[in-house]
Amino acid sequence: MRVVIDARMVGPVPHGFARYVTRIADGLNWIREYSELRYEPVFLVKPGQSEFNGFQAVPLEAPFLSFSEIWEIPRALKSLRADLYHSPTFSSLLFSPCPWIVTIHDLNHLTFGGFKERAYYNVLLKPFARRAQMLLSVSDFSRGEIAAWLKCPRERIGIVPNALAPELGEPFSADQVARVLSSYGLKKGSYFFCLSNPKPHKNVPLLLEAFSKMRAGLAQDQSPWPLVLSMKSFPEREGVIQLGGIKDIETQALLRGAGAIVFPSLYEGFGLPPVEAAAVGIPVIVSKIPPHREALSVLKDDEIFWVESRDVTAWADTLARAVAGELRAPSRQGQLALLSQYSVSSIGQNMDRIYRRVLGIA
Repeated sequence: MRVVIDARMVGPVPHGFARYVTRIADGLNWIREYSELRYEPVFLVKPGQSEFNGFQAVPLEAPFLSFSEIWEIPRALKSLRADLYHSPTFSSLLFSPCPWIVTIHDLNHLTFGGFKERAYYNVLLKPFARRAQMLLSVSDFSRGEIAAWLKCPRERIGIVPNALAPELGEPFSADQVARVLSSYGLKKGSYFFCLSNPKPHKNVPLLLEAFSKMRAGLAQDQSPWPLVLSMKSFPEREGVIQLGGIKDIETQALLRGAGAIVFPSLYEGFGLPPVEAAAVGIPVIVSKIPPHREALSVLKDDEIFWVESRDVTAWADTLARAVAGELRAPSRQGQLALLSQYSVSSIGQNMDRIYRRVLGIA
């Protein structure tokens, strides 16, 4: 039997959906290595790819979330004789020649999106999700929101959280960190890193305001830390380094070299960067919203620095505390708990169980 999984959003610059799908493939590889897969995973990918994390890949001309995917994906599913299709994002079809599963990570486009985004969710995603063999999400918070939106029982929606990259649990080259930091003029342990994007729900403008306020309030003998943004989307501001299109190896180095990770989101389905930072022992300053609380629940409250998302003064004060060396990093026990909870084996076992259940395989 054949399970076809959409991976067309995966490219050289990683983002949330891409990381999620890549970890699913890693997890299925883990199952295949230690047990057996009772079906064949096949991944739909961008043109030019011949395999995906050791599995068969089928290139599709239709770009991710393009109009043409509506007919190109069903055509590919029919050609592949797929028994099950998994859309691991909100990419939706009008019809499919086989049963399907949908993972809806969150409903941020309904609150923070424009007319086109809301129309897509209501006109395409909603009926596609309602007719799915199974619905999945990444957190209990998102499950509740999606159940209310679709007017379906919470129990109909399974939870398969994000997973952490296996290399986060392994030693990382200090030389590699030093090279990346040197290329940006950064000093290890003395900068803030915001791994995010410029979408409204990420709340980066508030962070920039708080950062400027913090710098203005520092004592003359204090050296201000720079703020490194993983995006290049805002007007230049003193002390802010804006990057664009950083690859995974650079992201890993910047993450591990930071004095603190800052993540001020107003809304998330899961929120992976704070979990990644905490798992490698970097202090985390994060907005006090339910999905962050849920994702980091294995840590003690004093291992994370919680800030109300819209409180500029509280953000500025917490940034100042970091510069003064007052922030504690997550304990080793907490790091190991996160690495275990969000392991590749966990996402692999979860997805394998769901695929077998929908396929009717014991």
